[in-house]
Amino acid sequence: MSNINIFDLDKGVSLGLIKNSKFKSNLISIYFARNLKREEATKVSLLSNMLSMGTMKYPTMRDISRRLDELYGMSMNVGVNKHGEKALTSFKFLSVSDKYLDEPIFEEVVDFINEIVSNPLVIDGKLNPDMFEVEKEILKDEINSKINDKRIYAAIRCIEAMCYDEPYSIDQVGYVEDLKSITPENMYEMYKEFIATSRIFITIEGDFDEEDAYKICRDKFKFDRGNIENIERERFDIVPHDPTYLTEIIGTNQGKLVIGYRTGVDYKDYEMYYSLMVGNSLFGGGPHSKLFNNVREKESICYYASSTLEKCKGLMIVSSGIEVNNYERALELITKELQDVINGNFSEEDVDNSKKSILNALKASYDSVSGESDFTYNQFISGTNLEIDEVINYVSNVDKESIVRSMANIFEDTVYYLR
Repeated sequence: MSNINIFDLDKGVSLGLIKNSKFKSNLISIYFARNLKREEATKVSLLSNMLSMGTMKYPTMRDISRRLDELYGMSMNVGVNKHGEKALTSFKFLSVSDKYLDEPIFEEVVDFINEIVSNPLVIDGKLNPDMFEVEKEILKDEINSKINDKRIYAAIRCIEAMCYDEPYSIDQVGYVEDLKSITPENMYEMYKEFIATSRIFITIEGDFDEEDAYKICRDKFKFDRGNIENIERERFDIVPHDPTYLTEIIGTNQGKLVIGYRTGVDYKDYEMYYSLMVGNSLFGGGPHSKLFNNVREKESICYYASSTLEKCKGLMIVSSGIEVNNYERALELITKELQDVINGNFSEEDVDNSKKSILNALKASYDSVSGESDFTYNQFISGTNLEIDEVINYVSNVDKESIVRSMANIFEDTVYYLR
């Protein structure tokens, strides 16, 4: 496994150096973490795109693309996502390691990254005014397009209903109705707030000189810091009173049934959480699961049926696609399969297959170019700081009894049906 060291660079700014030689490239990632807030979700989403559109030194996308080419075809990816009730914005830059070049470029790469995040194109107090309306339209189209994927749309709608008074219900991509009030001026104010108060974590993964990398990052990454946001811990122990049943009719050919459950499991209780992870895998985590084999294959009720966990909020979400007249039967069968897992009606072979599925997926992702960076940051932002060997050990030690214990307090919260 790789050698990982984490350093503090500034107030609320950390650096993780992940030394490995698996790839011929270095991945530099910068993660910004904030509490999810309805009033700023759309601005942060738009901001993430705007920052990659132009800087004071590279004012156009053509200038940026040219510089990426000059740095031996370096790539840049920007994204926003949700981690529990935290809004995460990530900037990822993949470049060739100095070890495989005739000239060192690491410091130039860091200069370029710093230009992107710390020196955006601002004209007369406006954030990139020439590209502003274009990017608003692109974001508007992205938000509106979610209804085209009914599976994703149904999951979003279920979570909105299930967590309607909790920050987790907020869509990190944003809301069309918010776009009208956003201007280049208030976007620049949002940028300054974003840089000053977000918690920042920088990772460098690859084959590099650790001492040089640390010194360069320490000297180059200087952010104008203010009062850093206190990232609040999500509530995972909410117990629903009675299930809520919702139906939305839009005239689709295939019904989408989404069921939201509260697990009550604290992810910092490692034995309980990783037992729940194996239990979820056994229930609906893949081709080896009960939902796949019994509901989809044996009963042929669902086109697809799977379950996923939301680690921080203690949620389990079942998604399924069904014929519109199979709602009652599908709900009955899914409920039965879950109850069987809760009651321990499964074999040791089911447990072993579920553990193998998780461990194979974990090892596969860890072998990808961004796997270790994402794993390290996930542990950091969760406040767990486990190493991958520890996670593997927790999963490997899960048994039938611990699965039953971890799933004992699962409650059905919301049933959403899109038809």
